[in-house]
Amino acid sequence: MLAAGLTQAVYFGIAMMMPLLARKRFHADNWQTVMVTATMPTLMILSIFWGDYLRRVRLRRYLSVHWAIVAIPLIAASFAQSFWTLLICYAVACVGSSGSSPVAGELLKGFYSDAKRGRAFALVNTAMFISWTAITLGIGYALDANEDAYRVYLPLAAVLYGLGILLLRSLVLTSNLQARRSLEITESFHMRRFIEPILHMKQILKTDRLFASYETAFMTYGVGWMICNALLPVLATDKFNMDYTDFAQSTQAIYPLCMLLMTYPMGRVMDRLGPAKTSCLSFAWLAFYPVALLIATTVFGVGVATAIYGTAMAGVHIGWMLGPVAFAKTPERVGQYVAIHTTLVGLRGVLAQGLGMLIYEISGHFGWPFGLASVSFAFASWQMWRLSERMKTE
Repeated sequence: MLAAGLTQAVYFGIAMMMPLLARKRFHADNWQTVMVTATMPTLMILSIFWGDYLRRVRLRRYLSVHWAIVAIPLIAASFAQSFWTLLICYAVACVGSSGSSPVAGELLKGFYSDAKRGRAFALVNTAMFISWTAITLGIGYALDANEDAYRVYLPLAAVLYGLGILLLRSLVLTSNLQARRSLEITESFHMRRFIEPILHMKQILKTDRLFASYETAFMTYGVGWMICNALLPVLATDKFNMDYTDFAQSTQAIYPLCMLLMTYPMGRVMDRLGPAKTSCLSFAWLAFYPVALLIATTVFGVGVATAIYGTAMAGVHIGWMLGPVAFAKTPERVGQYVAIHTTLVGLRGVLAQGLGMLIYEISGHFGWPFGLASVSFAFASWQMWRLSERMKTE
């Protein structure tokens, strides 16, 4: 739990505040803001290559390389004097962050049984959400006091992230998990190594039709999520003129707190109903989030919308991680399935964030993009319900 709080929460707490930092401190315009909001989900497309790397190296080495590619750019970003320097450093850190999902999936599969994994993951998330709340509030207060506070908290985050990685490395050692893994040893380097993960992804999606349908539904949900993610910083600054503290309190602090409230109940739902039905329920509730953002007239109203978002995303988050884990037939394939799932996040990130901003700029109103987001969530819920019915017979 402590390791999760120090890794996932530290990085995502920074990532969620990065768009507002770019807009207010570095005067990013709408399309530059999209570059920031789209960077992390888009670069998740690299997760498939991290998954391939995970199959070939020891877990402790993987964790060390992952930390270095996240932490060193964050430290470099603390020296940024321009938007483009900040964006480049953040993008490199996101390349490293895309490697977190494959190893997280393998650790979950290795540490917990199928019958208890949902509840165990929920308890692990508890530490992450508490840390996330504290970190985002701290960053918000610090930036309102001094907009150059990022020069301090980014290096500090790199150190805390490293402590979390050290804890994970020690767990791998004491659990003897490494001894139960079988590595795919490659004697020499060749260009086919870059092609093989893509070929494997295509083959798995072709042969595992239920998993492919699960991914299709998540792609549909992702369109709505990406639109909301891209437009939230614009809504916060242009419509509500929020400062850093307002933004942290009404969005990035309420969100993990509501996920914390619902994560264990949704973990029990996952263990009882499985990933498809859990995601179906969560997507249906999530359809109300963009509507609530659209009708909000105050910062408090944005907070209410975020509460809807957080309670819905508790189930989405569990389904997002544990769905691929459940579909993987053997522990050795978990990292690959999670990597495929994460990579497809990158594909929708490339398309949907720009689409949401384009619709907003053409229409001049938040109604059209938020309406599309709500429809996407509702349609994804229907797709998951259909999949759950198929899973009863196949």
